[in-house]
Amino acid sequence: MKSGQTNPFARKGIALVTVLVAVVIVIAIFTTLSASVLSELRNGRTVSVRDELAQSADGLSERARLQLVLDYRSRGISVPAYLDQVNANPPTATVDLGNGITGRWRVLGTSGVGAEYGWIEVASTASRGNESQTVVRRISFGQNDVFKLAMLSETTNCMYCHLRVNGDVGALFHHRPGWGTEGVSGQGSGGHEGGSVIRGNLYAARTITNDDTPRNGEGALTRGNYSANGTGTLNAYKINGSLVTGNVEANSTNSALPQDTDGDGIPDFPPIKRSVAMASANGSLRGGTIVALSSGQVLNPVTQVSAMVGGISRTHEGNLVLIGTPENPIVLDKDVYVSGDVVIKGVVRGRGAIYAGRNLYIAGNVTYQNPPSKPGQGVCTGVTDPDQCARLNIANGRDELRLAARGNTIVGDYTERNASGNLLPVDLRQSADFYRAQFGFYGGNRYYDTQTGDELVLKDGRYYNVEGTEISASRVITRAANQSNPAQDAYSYSFRPGSIDPSGNFTGWISDDFYKNTLLGSSNLAYNTWRWDFGMPPGSTSAKVSFRNTIETELVNARIPSNQARAIACRLANLSAGSNGCPSSIPPSNGGQDLRDNAGNVVGYIHIQGGRTLRVVRDQALSYETQVTRVDAFLYSNFRIAGKTSMLGVAMNGGLIAKELGILAPGRFKGWWKSSRYNFLSSPTDTNRQCNSAGQTYFVADTEDCALTVNYDHRLRNGGYGFNLVVGNPGQTVSWRLSADPNERVR
Repeated sequence: MKSGQTNPFARKGIALVTVLVAVVIVIAIFTTLSASVLSELRNGRTVSVRDELAQSADGLSERARLQLVLDYRSRGISVPAYLDQVNANPPTATVDLGNGITGRWRVLGTSGVGAEYGWIEVASTASRGNESQTVVRRISFGQNDVFKLAMLSETTNCMYCHLRVNGDVGALFHHRPGWGTEGVSGQGSGGHEGGSVIRGNLYAARTITNDDTPRNGEGALTRGNYSANGTGTLNAYKINGSLVTGNVEANSTNSALPQDTDGDGIPDFPPIKRSVAMASANGSLRGGTIVALSSGQVLNPVTQVSAMVGGISRTHEGNLVLIGTPENPIVLDKDVYVSGDVVIKGVVRGRGAIYAGRNLYIAGNVTYQNPPSKPGQGVCTGVTDPDQCARLNIANGRDELRLAARGNTIVGDYTERNASGNLLPVDLRQSADFYRAQFGFYGGNRYYDTQTGDELVLKDGRYYNVEGTEISASRVITRAANQSNPAQDAYSYSFRPGSIDPSGNFTGWISDDFYKNTLLGSSNLAYNTWRWDFGMPPGSTSAKVSFRNTIETELVNARIPSNQARAIACRLANLSAGSNGCPSSIPPSNGGQDLRDNAGNVVGYIHIQGGRTLRVVRDQALSYETQVTRVDAFLYSNFRIAGKTSMLGVAMNGGLIAKELGILAPGRFKGWWKSSRYNFLSSPTDTNRQCNSAGQTYFVADTEDCALTVNYDHRLRNGGYGFNLVVGNPGQTVSWRLSADPNERVR
């Protein structure tokens, strides 16, 4: 071939190669696209299968949750007892879920000691062929959320005139601290008598007062800088004068508030069920002095010795008296149930709860032998967070006491009568007078189950106990106030230790005199105050004179100097000075004056309000029933927590939860009605007050401004010892997850 000519076969070869390369590229692209499409199709089918299996596993997990809750309720035992049984014999089940899917579930585990709440963890696996999906659900079996609160009550009243709470508070109805009527009287009274402070959140199930409660233009509460006696400046909300440093919720749905479970518009408190308590109590009591009385036995100097026992295991049928000392404390381990009443005082060691099937009486200070450390101290050195400190106290085994009553808890005195059965002087029955007035036992009807002694609630013509069980009218007895006959007085049936006899009368197992003088005891107290409403005087002069004579006798018995007693009685009987045997000078019907002894020395001060209510302060130390000033326990009652102290601070180290709460403890404070010479009683710095610092006569540790101070035990919400025999709130899902762990797959 000549030079410069092109080979035609070469051109054809190049073209062929080009075509072949193009074909290869197209095939490669097609192959790649086909593989991608097929992969996507396969993955889509896999995702669909996995979704179906995950949904099936979730549905099976929900079935397991419901089955466990029903199983718990049917066994009639406490949550800890149920968790122990589940842990010892973990339930499991296999279910045909249809569409070729098999479901299997089993319990993986339960909460251990010290868990923040009780729980059961369940794994549920749905499988078809080689494909499977597993869901792990944690189900709450903890104690009722109500115990996350430091204090809960239906009503707020003058208990809030000088109160300090360190913890969250719940209010079930219209929240208006202090005294008076909405929009009418008592505006700002939550700030009177030294003022009330809640260092925590306030959850009000309904409305909050508008009285002395700053709000913005849109009606929302507004914060400000305020102070209460002895606190310094606080940034807080002000509610009728009282202060709240945390958040405030009106119409709150917080889970800590009891819910209306039966639809009657009334919040239902978690009950102490007798059957559950009897079956589930697993603890013991030993040490101290334990007097175990059978039903029908009366406590007296003989049985106080003959009925002594070395200990109690799980339950006691009857009534119980527990007295501990520093050298010989009451030793408690876990849960103990007593079918009747419990009286307790003194030093306690251990971790557990005591449940009274009727009432619980705190007949003196109750203190820990091995108390928990406070933030920044002891085992909590360097720790400021109260929850972290609580967990450290739990880990170090510090004492924990829970006290619960199916009926009422009475802190201190409740008595009215002496050893002869006669009414005590008015200055020595202040507690009973307060309870009757506070809880409506001066009038109205109360209803009782003659078989169990339970106080009942009347709704729509039917009678119910605290468990919500309807009681036949044939076994219900109705009682009203009847001070002349304690055996038929509603106050006895609700507040005194005892039971209902076959005739329907109340029979006590402790006399007022034995409780007051032997168990509670007495002590001297200076600047103590008392008050009494003597009622409206009659119309005729002769009746007024008789009324005056009765009052004069009452006042002399109450240790009012005789030369002053008649003058005061004349005013309260609405008699004129200088006539009908009245002295030429009598006190004003609205005002006060010094109280003088027969030698003319000032020994106190009196104030009369409205011509009928007498208030008295006695300067010198006189003997009164012992005032309870410290309770190291969380208190819970299905009906009421009642208490009264006078002119002393009170430290409640735990919390107070009850349907009705009434503790009158204004602390050591001047009060609005005393003269200015008593100003020192309100001074946080005046040593004459004798309660501001350790070493002073009336100092009470853990109180603020010598007032009633509720210090929440944070261990209750951090895995500490709980109220195991109080009906909990089981069944809520607290966590949910898909699991790829082969060890959690149920085969």
